[in-house]
Amino acid sequence: MVARSLDFVKTTDAAMPDRIESSSSLPVDDVSVRVDQIADAALRLFARYGYKRSSMDDIAKEAGLAKATLYLHFKGKDDVFRAMLDLLARRVEARCREVLSTTGPFPERLNALLQAHHGLAYASFGTGEHLVELKAVMNTIATRELQAFEQIFTGFARELLQDAQDRGEIILSRASLDSESWIGGLMFAAAGAKTGTPPSSEDYARRLKTIASVFSAAVT
Repeated sequence: MVARSLDFVKTTDAAMPDRIESSSSLPVDDVSVRVDQIADAALRLFARYGYKRSSMDDIAKEAGLAKATLYLHFKGKDDVFRAMLDLLARRVEARCREVLSTTGPFPERLNALLQAHHGLAYASFGTGEHLVELKAVMNTIATRELQAFEQIFTGFARELLQDAQDRGEIILSRASLDSESWIGGLMFAAAGAKTGTPPSSEDYARRLKTIASVFSAAVT
């Protein structure tokens, strides 16, 4: 009888691993993995249902965790949203870094950079149905994260321009703009390509390619 009771306790504990978890008891690496797991689940939900329609309960279920576990790492949905944006930024930055490490004609590398940053971010939010709402949320509760996300592109774009000039591929003065104005116009065009009826990821990628061709032509 005692053995049977012990078996029951072991089985119950195994089925409820989140019951005894605390953020302080996890190694730092494990905490980072758990935070990213939650952020990744939130990204999928926000893309599918938007921010307002996604609850902490929904995020917990999507992540396969107990709701209490979410509150060990986040105070609320706003914090989860900021972590989601940070996770996306790290993914985009890694992709952009890969682009800068490759060789090829300037127009191709510029297109690849646009796809790595703007294209990947757009595709991460599915059909773009909730993009307007999510951008509004970013501007309200995640301005620092949003600025950091945009700076990823400007930093790599500067590096790409400098490399192309050093190689003699482009002459930026032909565009009658300095590098910051040229990059600002490029980002404005990439943002404008999403306006109106949300394009599919494929259509948006084609629009980015056209933008890359136009801006490249101005300096090559």
